[in-house]
Amino acid sequence: MRRKLIPPFLMLFAGAITSITMWALHYETRTMLSILLGVLVIFYIIGCLLKWMLDVFDKQNVVPEAPEEAQEQIQEAAEEEGQVDS
Repeated sequence: MRRKLIPPFLMLFAGAITSITMWALHYETRTMLSILLGVLVIFYIIGCLLKWMLDVFDKQNVVPEAPEEAQEQIQEAAEEEGQVDS
């Protein structure tokens, strides 16, 4: 599906915002990197959860058609066209 890029995009977006903010506030490099690592891991996990939830919602929205109903519909359509195999 097209959703496989949600976790890395969310992670990189949050990392970019965090990096710019910490650079503007003059954090030390070691502190900045440890905070950035934590932010990247947390937002990657959040992105994976979001992707999983969207996939679950899609699976719930799909209503599978029963095989018997499908056969009946095909047979009815064939009868209407006059192409019945008895």
